[in-house]
Amino acid sequence: MGWFVWVLTVGATDPGSVGAEAAPSVEVGPAPADAPVSAAPAPALPVYTPVPRGPERWTPPAAVLAAVRAARTLPLGVRVERASRAFLGLPYLNDAAGEGQGVDPDPPSRYDAFDCLTFVEEVLSLSLAGDPLYAPALRDAFRYDGAPSYERRRHFMEAEWIPDAIRNGLVEDITARVGRARVLRKDVTREVWQRWRRRGLFQLPESALPIGEWMLPYLDLAEAAAAVPRIPAGALVFTMRQERAYSPIVITHISLVVPPEEGSAPGAENRMRHATRMGHQLVRDDRLGWYAAHLRDYVNWPALGISVLLPREQGPRLSALQEIPLPPAFPMADGPLPAFVPQPLAPGAPAPAAADESGDVP
Repeated sequence: MGWFVWVLTVGATDPGSVGAEAAPSVEVGPAPADAPVSAAPAPALPVYTPVPRGPERWTPPAAVLAAVRAARTLPLGVRVERASRAFLGLPYLNDAAGEGQGVDPDPPSRYDAFDCLTFVEEVLSLSLAGDPLYAPALRDAFRYDGAPSYERRRHFMEAEWIPDAIRNGLVEDITARVGRARVLRKDVTREVWQRWRRRGLFQLPESALPIGEWMLPYLDLAEAAAAVPRIPAGALVFTMRQERAYSPIVITHISLVVPPEEGSAPGAENRMRHATRMGHQLVRDDRLGWYAAHLRDYVNWPALGISVLLPREQGPRLSALQEIPLPPAFPMADGPLPAFVPQPLAPGAPAPAAADESGDVP
Protein backbone atom coordinates (compact mmCIF):
# COMPACT_ATOMS: atom_id res chain seq x y z
CA MET A 1 0.00 0.00 0.00
CA GLY A 2 1.31 3.43 -0.84
CA TRP A 3 0.91 6.08 1.83
CA PHE A 4 2.78 8.80 0.01
CA VAL A 5 0.32 11.30 -1.42
CA TRP A 6 1.48 14.60 -2.88
CA VAL A 7 -1.49 16.92 -2.97
CA LEU A 8 0.50 19.77 -4.55
CA THR A 9 3.54 19.30 -6.74
CA VAL A 10 5.68 21.74 -8.69
CA GLY A 11 8.40 20.62 -11.09
CA ALA A 12 7.29 17.00 -10.98
CA THR A 13 9.11 16.28 -14.24
CA ASP A 14 12.44 17.33 -12.75
CA PRO A 15 12.94 15.28 -9.62
CA GLY A 16 16.16 15.22 -7.79
CA SER A 17 19.18 13.04 -5.84
CA VAL A 18 20.65 10.73 -3.21
CA GLY A 19 20.13 11.88 0.33
CA ALA A 20 19.44 9.26 2.96
CA GLU A 21 22.41 10.57 4.93
CA ALA A 22 22.24 14.10 3.64
CA ALA A 23 24.98 15.75 5.66
CA PRO A 24 28.63 14.79 6.09
CA SER A 25 29.23 16.68 9.35
CA VAL A 26 28.42 15.49 12.85
CA GLU A 27 27.56 17.49 15.93
CA VAL A 28 29.88 16.65 18.80
CA GLY A 29 30.12 17.69 22.40
CA PRO A 30 29.24 16.45 25.87
CA ALA A 31 25.78 14.98 26.32
CA PRO A 32 23.37 16.81 28.62
CA ALA A 33 23.15 15.53 32.16
CA ASP A 34 19.65 14.24 31.55
CA ALA A 35 20.50 12.50 28.25
CA PRO A 36 18.89 9.05 27.97
CA VAL A 37 21.05 6.04 28.74
CA SER A 38 21.41 3.37 26.08
CA ALA A 39 19.25 0.32 26.63
CA ALA A 40 22.12 -1.93 25.50
CA PRO A 41 25.88 -1.58 25.03
CA ALA A 42 27.24 -1.05 21.53
CA PRO A 43 28.01 -4.41 19.93
CA ALA A 44 31.56 -5.55 19.35
CA LEU A 45 32.39 -5.57 15.65
CA PRO A 46 33.57 -8.82 14.07
CA VAL A 47 36.76 -8.90 12.02
CA TYR A 48 35.80 -8.38 8.39
CA THR A 49 37.73 -9.48 5.31
CA PRO A 50 36.69 -7.00 2.62
CA VAL A 51 37.04 -7.51 -1.12
CA PRO A 52 40.27 -6.36 -2.78
CA ARG A 53 40.53 -2.73 -3.90
CA GLY A 54 42.11 -3.38 -7.29
CA PRO A 55 40.42 -3.47 -10.71
CA GLU A 56 37.23 -4.64 -8.99
CA ARG A 57 36.83 -1.16 -7.54
CA TRP A 58 34.47 -0.09 -10.34
CA THR A 59 32.88 -3.43 -11.28
CA PRO A 60 31.12 -6.03 -9.13
CA PRO A 61 33.78 -8.30 -7.61
CA ALA A 62 33.88 -11.85 -8.94
CA ALA A 63 33.04 -13.19 -5.47
CA VAL A 64 29.87 -11.07 -5.40
CA LEU A 65 28.78 -12.19 -8.88
CA ALA A 66 29.33 -15.83 -7.98
CA ALA A 67 27.41 -15.47 -4.72
CA VAL A 68 24.48 -13.74 -6.44
CA ARG A 69 24.22 -16.36 -9.16
CA ALA A 70 24.44 -19.21 -6.66
CA ALA A 71 21.62 -17.74 -4.57
CA ARG A 72 19.26 -16.74 -7.40
CA THR A 73 16.55 -19.28 -6.40
CA LEU A 74 16.76 -18.62 -2.66
CA PRO A 75 14.46 -16.38 -0.58
CA LEU A 76 14.90 -12.62 -0.79
CA GLY A 77 16.53 -12.20 2.63
CA VAL A 78 19.16 -14.82 1.83
CA ARG A 79 19.89 -13.23 -1.55
CA VAL A 80 20.34 -9.83 0.09
CA GLU A 81 22.74 -11.32 2.63
CA ARG A 82 24.78 -13.20 0.02
CA ALA A 83 24.94 -10.20 -2.34
CA SER A 84 26.24 -7.91 0.40
CA ARG A 85 28.48 -10.20 2.47
CA ALA A 86 31.68 -9.32 0.61
CA PHE A 87 31.08 -5.60 1.23
CA LEU A 88 31.34 -5.93 5.02
CA GLY A 89 34.18 -3.81 6.32
CA LEU A 90 34.38 -1.48 3.31
CA PRO A 91 34.54 2.22 4.23
CA TYR A 92 31.67 4.65 4.42
CA LEU A 93 31.98 7.42 1.82
CA ASN A 94 29.47 10.27 1.77
CA ASP A 95 27.89 10.94 -1.65
CA ALA A 96 29.66 7.94 -3.15
CA ALA A 97 27.98 7.83 -6.56
CA GLY A 98 27.18 10.24 -9.37
CA GLU A 99 26.68 10.29 -13.12
CA GLY A 100 30.36 10.07 -14.07
CA GLN A 101 30.23 13.54 -15.60
CA GLY A 102 28.64 16.96 -15.27
CA VAL A 103 27.44 18.21 -11.88
CA ASP A 104 28.39 15.00 -10.04
CA PRO A 105 31.33 13.24 -11.77
CA ASP A 106 31.52 10.42 -9.20
CA PRO A 107 31.16 6.99 -10.85
CA PRO A 108 27.59 5.69 -11.31
CA SER A 109 28.60 2.58 -9.38
CA ARG A 110 31.58 1.59 -7.27
CA TYR A 111 32.38 -1.38 -5.05
CA ASP A 112 35.15 -0.07 -2.80
CA ALA A 113 33.10 2.35 -0.63
CA PHE A 114 29.44 3.26 -0.06
CA ASP A 115 27.11 5.67 1.64
CA CYS A 116 23.95 4.23 3.15
CA LEU A 117 21.78 4.75 0.07
CA THR A 118 24.24 3.67 -2.63
CA PHE A 119 24.90 0.52 -0.59
CA VAL A 120 21.19 -0.31 -0.52
CA GLU A 121 20.71 0.49 -4.21
CA GLU A 122 23.60 -1.74 -5.28
CA VAL A 123 22.59 -4.66 -3.06
CA LEU A 124 18.92 -4.46 -4.03
CA SER A 125 19.71 -4.36 -7.73
CA LEU A 126 21.97 -7.42 -7.42
CA SER A 127 19.40 -9.27 -5.30
CA LEU A 128 16.33 -8.55 -7.44
CA ALA A 129 17.83 -8.97 -10.92
CA GLY A 130 17.44 -12.39 -12.51
CA ASP A 131 21.15 -12.14 -13.35
CA PRO A 132 23.76 -9.57 -12.21
CA LEU A 133 24.10 -8.42 -15.83
CA TYR A 134 20.71 -6.73 -15.43
CA ALA A 135 21.46 -5.14 -12.05
CA PRO A 136 22.42 -1.70 -13.48
CA ALA A 137 18.96 -1.33 -15.04
CA LEU A 138 17.30 -2.03 -11.68
CA ARG A 139 19.66 0.33 -9.88
CA ASP A 140 18.72 3.09 -12.28
CA ALA A 141 15.02 2.28 -11.79
CA PHE A 142 15.43 3.01 -8.08
CA ARG A 143 17.71 6.03 -8.55
CA TYR A 144 16.34 7.96 -11.54
CA ASP A 145 13.06 9.17 -12.97
CA GLY A 146 13.94 8.59 -16.61
CA ALA A 147 17.35 8.70 -18.26
CA PRO A 148 20.21 9.01 -15.73
CA SER A 149 21.10 12.63 -15.01
CA TYR A 150 21.72 14.74 -11.93
CA GLU A 151 18.47 16.62 -12.46
CA ARG A 152 16.43 13.41 -12.71
CA ARG A 153 18.05 11.66 -9.75
CA ARG A 154 15.76 11.00 -6.82
CA HIS A 155 17.63 13.13 -4.30
CA PHE A 156 14.98 13.20 -1.54
CA MET A 157 13.80 10.05 0.19
CA GLU A 158 10.43 11.24 1.50
CA ALA A 159 9.30 13.09 -1.62
CA GLU A 160 10.86 11.06 -4.43
CA TRP A 161 12.78 7.84 -3.79
CA ILE A 162 10.22 6.06 -1.57
CA PRO A 163 6.94 7.13 -3.22
CA ASP A 164 8.30 6.46 -6.71
CA ALA A 165 9.62 3.02 -5.70
CA ILE A 166 6.17 2.16 -4.31
CA ARG A 167 4.34 3.54 -7.35
CA ASN A 168 6.67 1.68 -9.75
CA GLY A 169 6.12 -1.65 -7.99
CA LEU A 170 9.69 -2.00 -6.70
CA VAL A 171 8.81 -2.00 -2.99
CA GLU A 172 5.77 -2.26 -0.73
CA ASP A 173 5.24 -0.31 2.48
CA ILE A 174 4.80 -2.88 5.26
CA THR A 175 5.18 -0.58 8.26
CA ALA A 176 1.59 -1.18 9.37
CA ARG A 177 2.01 -4.95 8.90
CA VAL A 178 4.84 -5.28 11.42
CA GLY A 179 3.52 -2.95 14.13
CA ARG A 180 0.96 -0.35 15.11
CA ALA A 181 1.81 2.54 12.83
CA ARG A 182 1.29 6.25 13.12
CA VAL A 183 1.28 8.67 10.20
CA LEU A 184 3.54 11.70 9.89
CA ARG A 185 2.23 14.48 7.67
CA LYS A 186 4.48 17.27 6.49
CA ASP A 187 3.84 20.22 4.20
CA VAL A 188 6.93 21.38 2.34
CA THR A 189 6.76 24.85 0.80
CA ARG A 190 9.14 26.96 -1.24
CA GLU A 191 9.94 28.90 1.94
CA VAL A 192 11.08 25.70 3.67
CA TRP A 193 13.55 25.02 0.86
CA GLN A 194 14.80 28.61 0.85
CA ARG A 195 15.47 28.58 4.60
CA TRP A 196 17.01 25.09 4.77
CA ARG A 197 20.68 25.44 5.68
CA ARG A 198 21.70 22.54 3.43
CA ARG A 199 19.89 23.71 0.33
CA GLY A 200 23.24 24.61 -1.24
CA LEU A 201 24.34 20.95 -1.31
CA PHE A 202 21.88 20.31 -4.14
CA GLN A 203 22.65 22.00 -7.45
CA LEU A 204 19.05 22.04 -8.58
CA PRO A 205 16.82 24.87 -9.80
CA GLU A 206 13.94 25.91 -7.57
CA SER A 207 11.49 24.34 -10.02
CA ALA A 208 13.04 20.90 -9.41
CA LEU A 209 12.52 20.95 -5.63
CA PRO A 210 9.39 18.97 -4.66
CA ILE A 211 6.77 20.87 -2.72
CA GLY A 212 3.44 19.81 -1.26
CA GLU A 213 2.16 17.58 1.53
CA TRP A 214 3.35 14.03 2.04
CA MET A 215 2.25 11.35 4.48
CA LEU A 216 4.56 8.65 5.80
CA PRO A 217 3.62 5.76 8.12
CA TYR A 218 6.09 4.99 10.89
CA LEU A 219 6.54 3.03 14.10
CA ASP A 220 7.36 5.16 17.12
CA LEU A 221 10.39 4.14 19.17
CA ALA A 222 8.52 1.88 21.57
CA GLU A 223 6.59 0.20 18.76
CA ALA A 224 9.76 -0.19 16.67
CA ALA A 225 11.45 -2.11 19.49
CA ALA A 226 8.40 -4.36 19.89
CA ALA A 227 8.22 -4.98 16.11
CA VAL A 228 11.80 -6.22 15.72
CA PRO A 229 10.85 -9.96 15.62
CA ARG A 230 8.27 -9.26 12.90
CA ILE A 231 10.51 -7.35 10.47
CA PRO A 232 11.41 -9.86 7.73
CA ALA A 233 14.85 -10.43 6.26
CA GLY A 234 15.20 -8.49 3.03
CA ALA A 235 13.27 -5.48 4.34
CA LEU A 236 14.46 -1.87 4.21
CA VAL A 237 14.47 0.11 7.46
CA PHE A 238 14.38 3.92 7.27
CA THR A 239 15.47 5.95 10.29
CA MET A 240 13.23 8.97 10.88
CA ARG A 241 13.94 12.04 13.01
CA GLN A 242 11.47 14.37 14.67
CA GLU A 243 9.96 16.86 12.25
CA ARG A 244 11.53 20.31 12.05
CA ALA A 245 9.66 23.23 10.54
CA TYR A 246 12.76 24.52 8.72
CA SER A 247 13.87 21.17 7.23
CA PRO A 248 12.24 19.34 4.27
CA ILE A 249 13.65 15.97 5.38
CA VAL A 250 13.05 13.58 8.26
CA ILE A 251 14.79 10.42 6.98
CA THR A 252 18.51 10.32 7.69
CA HIS A 253 19.48 6.66 7.21
CA ILE A 254 18.52 3.48 5.36
CA SER A 255 19.49 -0.11 6.21
CA LEU A 256 18.94 -3.65 4.96
CA VAL A 257 17.67 -6.49 7.17
CA VAL A 258 19.52 -9.79 6.76
CA PRO A 259 18.98 -13.19 8.43
CA PRO A 260 20.96 -14.34 11.48
CA GLU A 261 24.41 -15.74 10.88
CA GLU A 262 24.47 -19.28 9.53
CA GLY A 263 24.58 -21.77 12.39
CA SER A 264 22.80 -19.44 14.81
CA ALA A 265 20.40 -20.94 17.32
CA PRO A 266 16.74 -21.21 16.25
CA GLY A 267 14.91 -17.93 16.85
CA ALA A 268 18.07 -15.84 16.59
CA GLU A 269 17.47 -12.17 15.82
CA ASN A 270 17.77 -10.70 12.35
CA ARG A 271 20.59 -8.25 11.72
CA MET A 272 20.70 -4.92 9.97
CA ARG A 273 23.46 -4.45 7.42
CA HIS A 274 24.30 -0.88 6.53
CA ALA A 275 26.95 1.61 5.49
CA THR A 276 27.12 3.87 8.51
CA ARG A 277 29.05 6.72 10.09
CA MET A 278 28.83 5.02 13.49
CA GLY A 279 32.09 3.91 15.04
CA HIS A 280 34.73 3.16 12.41
CA GLN A 281 32.50 4.37 9.52
CA LEU A 282 32.14 1.27 7.41
CA VAL A 283 29.69 -1.34 6.16
CA ARG A 284 28.76 -3.37 9.23
CA ASP A 285 26.17 -5.58 10.87
CA ASP A 286 24.25 -4.68 14.00
CA ARG A 287 21.54 -6.55 15.84
CA LEU A 288 18.22 -5.11 14.78
CA GLY A 289 17.03 -4.96 18.38
CA TRP A 290 20.16 -3.14 19.48
CA TYR A 291 19.68 -0.50 16.80
CA ALA A 292 16.02 0.03 17.72
CA ALA A 293 17.12 0.69 21.31
CA HIS A 294 20.04 2.85 20.15
CA LEU A 295 17.63 5.28 18.46
CA ARG A 296 16.50 6.43 21.92
CA ASP A 297 19.98 7.85 22.55
CA TYR A 298 19.87 10.56 19.89
CA VAL A 299 20.15 13.99 21.48
CA ASN A 300 21.07 16.57 18.82
CA TRP A 301 18.21 15.54 16.57
CA PRO A 302 15.93 13.08 18.40
CA ALA A 303 14.66 10.05 16.51
CA LEU A 304 10.97 9.71 15.76
CA GLY A 305 10.91 6.05 14.74
CA ILE A 306 11.29 3.83 11.68
CA SER A 307 9.48 3.09 8.44
CA VAL A 308 9.71 -0.39 6.89
CA LEU A 309 9.49 -1.30 3.19
CA LEU A 310 9.80 -4.69 1.51
CA PRO A 311 11.27 -5.13 -1.99
CA ARG A 312 8.98 -6.84 -4.47
CA GLU A 313 10.15 -9.65 -6.71
CA GLN A 314 10.62 -8.55 -10.29
CA GLY A 315 10.02 -10.08 -13.73
CA PRO A 316 10.40 -13.83 -14.42
CA ARG A 317 11.50 -14.49 -10.84
CA LEU A 318 7.83 -14.11 -9.82
CA SER A 319 7.00 -17.43 -11.50
CA ALA A 320 9.79 -19.29 -9.68
CA LEU A 321 9.73 -17.79 -6.20
CA GLN A 322 7.02 -17.21 -3.65
CA GLU A 323 6.96 -13.72 -2.20
CA ILE A 324 7.18 -13.31 1.58
CA PRO A 325 3.68 -13.79 3.05
CA LEU A 326 2.57 -10.75 5.01
CA PRO A 327 0.17 -10.68 7.96
CA PRO A 328 -2.85 -8.38 8.04
CA ALA A 329 -2.24 -4.79 9.01
CA PHE A 330 -2.14 -3.93 12.70
CA PRO A 331 -4.60 -1.39 14.08
CA MET A 332 -3.22 2.12 13.87
CA ALA A 333 -1.52 3.39 17.02
CA ASP A 334 -3.35 5.93 19.12
CA GLY A 335 -2.53 8.07 22.11
CA PRO A 336 0.11 10.79 22.35
CA LEU A 337 3.78 10.42 21.60
CA PRO A 338 6.29 11.64 24.17
CA ALA A 339 5.88 15.39 24.30
CA PHE A 340 7.45 17.01 21.26
CA VAL A 341 5.97 19.91 19.34
CA PRO A 342 8.11 21.41 16.55
CA GLN A 343 7.95 25.16 16.88
CA PRO A 344 7.37 26.99 13.59
CA LEU A 345 9.71 29.85 12.82
CA ALA A 346 8.48 33.41 12.76
CA PRO A 347 7.90 34.65 9.19
CA GLY A 348 11.22 35.53 7.59
CA ALA A 349 13.34 34.37 10.54
CA PRO A 350 16.46 32.34 9.68
CA ALA A 351 16.81 28.75 10.82
CA PRO A 352 18.59 28.39 14.18
CA ALA A 353 22.37 28.32 13.75
CA ALA A 354 22.65 25.14 15.81
CA ALA A 355 20.31 23.19 13.53
CA ASP A 356 22.41 20.57 11.76
CA GLU A 357 20.70 17.87 9.69
CA SER A 358 23.46 15.42 10.50
CA GLY A 359 22.21 15.25 14.10
CA ASP A 360 23.51 12.21 15.92
CA VAL A 361 25.18 9.60 13.75
CA PRO A 362 22.53 7.08 12.58
